[in-house]
Order: sequence, then C-alpha cells, then structure tokens
Amino acid sequence: MDEEFIDTISFFLGLIFTEIHKFKHKKMSATELNLFDKHFSMASRKRILETKGNPIKRTKTEPSSDSVESSKECFAFNKVDSSEKKIFSNKYIYILPAGIEKMRINIFKNQITKCGGTIYEQFDSTVLNTLSFIIVDDKMDTNRMCKLLHLESYPTVPVVKSSWLSSCLREKKILPFEPYLLRIVESHNDSTDNHLKSSTKATSPGPSQLQTFLNKNKISDSNSNYSSSDEEKEAGIKPVIEALTNSKVKPEKWICAQSSKNPKPNFNTNITDMLEEMAKTYESTNDKWRAFGYQKAIKAIRNYPKPITSWEEAKSLPGVGGRLADKIWEIAQSGELRKLKEFESCEMTQVLKLFTNVWGAGPQTALAWYQQGLRTIDDLKQKAHLTSQQKVGVRLYDELLDRMPREEAGEIEKVVREAAESIQEGIIAQACGSYRRGKATCGDVDVLVTHPDGKSHKGIFFKLITKLKESGFLTDDLVSVEQTGNQKKYLGVCKLEGPNRKHRRLDIIVVPYSEYGCALVYFTGSAHFNRSLRHLCKTQNMSLNEHALKIGVVRKGADKIYEGTIVQTPTEESVFEALKIPYRPPEERDH
Repeated sequence: MDEEFIDTISFFLGLIFTEIHKFKHKKMSATELNLFDKHFSMASRKRILETKGNPIKRTKTEPSSDSVESSKECFAFNKVDSSEKKIFSNKYIYILPAGIEKMRINIFKNQITKCGGTIYEQFDSTVLNTLSFIIVDDKMDTNRMCKLLHLESYPTVPVVKSSWLSSCLREKKILPFEPYLLRIVESHNDSTDNHLKSSTKATSPGPSQLQTFLNKNKISDSNSNYSSSDEEKEAGIKPVIEALTNSKVKPEKWICAQSSKNPKPNFNTNITDMLEEMAKTYESTNDKWRAFGYQKAIKAIRNYPKPITSWEEAKSLPGVGGRLADKIWEIAQSGELRKLKEFESCEMTQVLKLFTNVWGAGPQTALAWYQQGLRTIDDLKQKAHLTSQQKVGVRLYDELLDRMPREEAGEIEKVVREAAESIQEGIIAQACGSYRRGKATCGDVDVLVTHPDGKSHKGIFFKLITKLKESGFLTDDLVSVEQTGNQKKYLGVCKLEGPNRKHRRLDIIVVPYSEYGCALVYFTGSAHFNRSLRHLCKTQNMSLNEHALKIGVVRKGADKIYEGTIVQTPTEESVFEALKIPYRPPEERDH
C-alpha cells in the first residue's frame, strides 16, 4: 500500500464515518449507541442502519479491536493537510511494530510524515543518537521492548506509548511525555541501595515436610548433582541431610572472615579507580548489567597479585571479556580512558548523575526529567512535578550530599538515645552504619532501638518520632513508617541545634530484642561484608537477614524449598559463632 492510497482511504473513511456519526446521534437510542460504539466495523454499521433494533452478532469477518482503533484514527486524523502546523518537524521517530496493528502503523507513519516528522523503518544502535523518540504499543513492557530492540538496558531516548502519538495528532501539538512514558518500576528511594526488605515468615522443616520432599523428588545420594558450594545446582537428599547437620565448608578465605584493617594490596589502583567511575556512570544511567559487570571485574583486578602488564593478563581475569580487557589495557598503557572522558564531557551523563543524587529519584526518574528539558537543580525546583520526598531532596540537595564529621553523627545518636530513654528506662539506642565501623565521616545515621526485656520496645516507635518532631530535631519526613515483619523504620531528616548546623539524613529502626543481634550485624555493614556473609550462609544451607539466622534451609536453584529453623542469636558474637568464623569488631568490617 503506497501513501497516496492510504491518504485516499483515510479521506473517504473520514467522510463516511462523519455522516454515520451524525445519523446515529439523530436516530438511535442510548442502547443502540452503545452497540454502535462497541461494533465499529463497516459491516456492523450497515446492519445497525438497515435493521434498526435487531441484535448484533459479531462474525469472523469483523475486524479486531486494533482495526477498530485504526478506523477511529483514520477519522480523527484525516483532516491533517499541508496547512497544519508541522508538529513533528525535525523529529526522528521509530515505531516498534510489536502489538500494533499494521493498518494503524501505516496511518501513524503517514500522519507523522505529513506533520514534518521522519520515520526510521529499521532500528539499530547507530540510530539512537539521532532518534527523538520510540513509539511502542500501550501494553508493551520494558523487558520485552529491550529484547525486541536488542538493547542491554533502557535506551537514552524517550520510549512512549502509542496513545501519546494518537493524542498528539488529535490535539495537533506535542504533549508532555510523562504520563505516557514506558516505565521501570522504582522503589520510594531507588537512587540509593539502603536496606533489603525480606519476609519474616519461616517454616521449620519438620519430619513430615522432609519426608514429603524426599518422596516427591526421589533423588538418592549417589545420583545427586548438588554441590554445597554451588547454589545454582539442583537439590537432592545430600543438601537436605547437610542442612540439618554441620557443613564441612571452610570459610577462612571469605571476606567476612577477614579483617578490613589488613586489606590485600591493590597493585592496579589506577585501573580500578577509573573502572569505578565507569560503574557509577552506568548506575546513574540505569545500565545495571554493565555496572554489575564492571564491579565484578574491579573485584578481580583488586585481588590480582601484581600489576597488569599485558592485554592477555587482563583478559584472563574472571569476569573480564575482550572489550573490557581493551579498556583495562588502555588505562595500563596510557593512564587514561577515552570512554570515561566521553562520559565526563557528555551533558546527559552529567545531568543524570546530578539528578540521581536527589533523594527519592532513581535513574528512570532522572531520565524523564532530562527528556523534559530539565538540566539543573533549579530547573527541578521551578518546573518539575515532584513527589513530597523529591521536594525535600531538591530543597536540601547540597546539605544531604555533604558527609558529616563523625562527631556530629555521635551527637545525633545521643539526641535519639536521650529521647528514647525519657520514654522508657533501659532502652538501647545504637548508631550503626559507617559511624559504628569507625569512619571519619558519615553520609547518614542509622539508629537501632530495642529493649532487653523483649517487650518494652513495643509502642515506643510513634512516641519517639513524635517527641523528636515536637523538639524540632526532626524537620522532614521521607517515609513515616516502613514495617518489615516485627521491625518498624522511620526515614527522615534531622538538624541539631546551634549555628551553622546542616540537615542530615536519619533512619530510626525499632526492633524486638530477639532480632537485635542479626539487625546489628546487618545495619552495621558494610554492604560488601554483608554480601559475603549471605553467600557464606548459602554454602552452609543457612540464610541471614536483619531479622534472623536460619539453619536447615533447602534451596532448589534460587528458590527456597524449606525456609529453615531460626537460631537464637542474641548477640553479634553468636551470629559469627554459628557461621564458624572469627568475630570481627565493627571497625574490621569496612570492606
């Protein structure tokens, strides 16, 4: 079908539908109008007009809902002509055909061209730099879109639903992208990697459960493919037995078993420093897989026992492919990385880094702001539609990014502790995170609150938050209450009394004393130390989170078949003892 033929069809369909539209409003009842709208095919209209009042039955020859939508668009857009405003002038557009009826695509292309736009018939990575936007079906999801376009991550151009294009053509102007953008679901603070949320529901693997599992799987010890060091292999009888007994795994080489005060020397600091900047950049642009790949390579390079002196050496490292080896060798030879310089001079990359530092805004939100033409924090203040959390993040942008001296974090802990003690005697309030690990500066403060009697912590959460607000110490709420299991968390902003004080991020977590040992380990960190602990647990058929340590956990692939039995761990030391690793004080966990 050439464009002239489509134009002609569009024109005559528009005329016909206009006359039918006039007639139905004069002659038909409300019931018939509903039927008319439901069956928008030419055949249906003919039957309605000729046999008024007879029931309509859809036949196999009638068009699909997509065809109906196409007909409506013919009617809505047929009036576009050379006198219309060229709303898509200098716009380059690709329409992803998946899910959109062919006739509708042809109409879109015809109307875009008439409105001054340019259509790309084919898509590849080379057109991304010139594309203005990508149009997708309204029911498209991000993962499928990336797969169809052979992209590793969300593209840097707006991806908007076809209903946006329909609305633009109908309104004869380019409408805002925001309501129509294809989105990736984000958490309330996807710009940070604060704390994992996990369920506290656990099931003890009793004899009946164990027998059911064995009967269902019928896998003997001799044909089991399970390896206690490889969780991805399927579970058989062997892991069930090992889950209920002691593991023979030797954890001495795990990060969590080593002191951070005696780190291995990094012989390739110049390389890892630049690769870390690359990883941060990819994180800010939501390219999570590349960021993960770089982090993996950085870990391997740090552990390499000598300076890298050849491309082949770089390529031989775990997690390093050919292209990454090229970059490593480029840094080793020249001390520079062209790709990093490109990022540093790229406006979009720098703006996304700026925007992802706003509390409550992640890479996807930052990209949407950039696509709306926003470039600075002042732009966000004046033009962006912000959530209440983002408004706080924008208003206090510089203060919340500024790391506080260790002494100031200690003062914040003291204010929370004294307020808690005034409500309930014997209460424990302990600052965790980088403060507890002995760092000289802190980005925020996490304070754990509990009571040794196991019950007096109940009811203190709202009383404590109210008291700190009334005193003026808490200035802004980010998340008033977040509950995971028996733990309650407040996320907000505080400010100490006195001149030249700054607003600081503060989290208050109230936990039952039975969970205090695991919570203390978890919220003290570091993130790397905690990951090492969790991976060690998996090799011993255990699981660990901020709520509990469990033994007897049985996994099949990534799924837990048995949740395991909770081990009593009243102290941090008891957690380390259960894992058969030496206890490390907080200042030795800063990996």
